Parts: sequence; C-alpha cells; structure tokens
Amino acid sequence: MSATGLQARKSRLRWYLAAITVLAVLAAGAWWWQARPGYEVEAGFAVVEDAFRSRQSSIMAEVTGTVARVLLDDKDDLRNQKFIIRLPNDQSVLVVHDQKAGRRVPVSVGDTVLVRGEYMWTETGGTLRNTQRDFSPRRLHGWIDHKGDRYQ
Repeated sequence: MSATGLQARKSRLRWYLAAITVLAVLAAGAWWWQARPGYEVEAGFAVVEDAFRSRQSSIMAEVTGTVARVLLDDKDDLRNQKFIIRLPNDQSVLVVHDQKAGRRVPVSVGDTVLVRGEYMWTETGGTLRNTQRDFSPRRLHGWIDHKGDRYQ
C-alpha cells in the first residue's frame, strides 16, 4: 500500500471515530434528558392522590377534573388565572394558569378539563401549576384541554 493510500485510510478512520463519538455523546445526552425529574408525566388522579397523602411535590401530573370554583385573579398579580377542580376521588386541586405565557381558559363551574402541570403539595389538596408552554429544560410543557381546545 502506498503512503498516500495509507494516509487516506487513516483520515477515513479518524472521520469514523469522530462520527461515532458524536453519536455516542448525542445518545448519552438524550438518555440524560429523559432521566431528569419532571420529564415523565404520570396520568390519573391516583398519582395526585398518592402525592397528596405522602406530601410530595414537583410531580408532572395529568388529571381530569370538574371545575368546582372559578377564583378571581390576584389584584397584585393579574397574570395568574386560578380555579379549583374536583377530581374523581373528591380531592380538590387548585389550578394556577399563567396567562402571560398561555391564553386564558374560558372555564365555568361544572366544566370538565384535562390538566397537565406540576403538582405541588398543599394542606388543602395541592396545586397544579406550570400549565403552560415551558421553555426551560426542567420539565415538559403543561396545558389545559377544555371543550376541544388546548390552552398552553
């Protein structure tokens, strides 16, 4: 084999090793991203019920509930829309939806909503927050489904 052929072969080998290294780094990054807390969403009211009983917070949850009460916006902070939903197990959960990041949800008492957000424990049943599109790398986007429309 000539010196030129050997040099070309070494160059290809370096190229293959670089490509394999890049792919390995990308695969490791994807695995790390999905293994982070908040990336997985747990569906069903039992998740929120268990979190409430064990006083856990920062759980991405997806629950269906009936609007039990629509609260007034805070006078000092008009960005948050608040309403209380009742889950099938009769637990009440406060939903806090950021209107600056997502559209206001036109909910009324008795409406059924599907809410995805971060559950935070409180003595009164808990709070679902971050129900809007989230551009931070910490968690998945949240949203509220109401009458066929998604608000995020």
